Amino acid sequence: MSAAGSWTIPAEADLLQRLCAPGRDVCDCRDVMIVAAHPDDETIALGGQLHRMEGVRILHVTDGAPLDMEDARACGFGRREDYADARRKELIAAMALAGMDGEQLLSLAMADKTVPFRMVELARKLAVIFLEYRIRWVISHDFEGGHPDHDATAFAVHAACHLVRQAGVRVPKVLEFPLYHLRKGCLIVQRFASSGKAAASRELPLDNAAAVMKRRMLSQYLTQRRTLSPFAAAEEERLRRALKRRFLALPNGGEVYYAYFNWGLRPADWPALAASASRELDLPQWL
Repeated sequence: MSAAGSWTIPAEADLLQRLCAPGRDVCDCRDVMIVAAHPDDETIALGGQLHRMEGVRILHVTDGAPLDMEDARACGFGRREDYADARRKELIAAMALAGMDGEQLLSLAMADKTVPFRMVELARKLAVIFLEYRIRWVISHDFEGGHPDHDATAFAVHAACHLVRQAGVRVPKVLEFPLYHLRKGCLIVQRFASSGKAAASRELPLDNAAAVMKRRMLSQYLTQRRTLSPFAAAEEERLRRALKRRFLALPNGGEVYYAYFNWGLRPADWPALAASASRELDLPQWL
């Protein structure tokens, strides 16, 4: 906001450039939506930037609570709903540190680990939301093979943009962020798994104040302390224009991190789920 109290709306082509600007100015992000699979994904990805993103909305696909109750019980909760409520309170506390209020935080409240099985529903809901809020920029997950909910959210974001295009409305531009993936058996955090000549990664270095802010935000997620520990020492965050995707094959050359965990999806099941959703939504081969 300028000294006169008026907004300076960024040009459509320069949101990424402005977020990466050395001056780290506050950006008008009222037409920007971050679509994250779980509460805490937004902080991992952009915790050092959120205080600068004036008016941004964050939509969480899940409530962060799996149906299997394994995580809930490990945190001392006897009911899934109580665990989901705790994760919501952690999110609100973290976002308050960045100056964000509850009205900026939306949730579709799907159960954690179920998103790959609800991609059609999710894509249709996202298309309606993008239109309702007149979203011009979407920031969401890279298709990287870290968590199946992340990959399913990436698919649904691209599919929703296609549905918006079919409605004859200006399509939001998509930026993507990396969280984690495997590379030759090693866990890599906050680096892109795949590259593209037309979509070079842009680094957003964290100065001391931003790094401290991010660590404070991450510390609010008490139920996720072990999961979030690899991200506390991050020195930069990354964004890029989303790559054009063919979602019918596994990402990252088939080396997917969730193959080693019971996260609701076997890697071999992804291609059939993506193909079925693509047929139902009448999607093109490439998104």
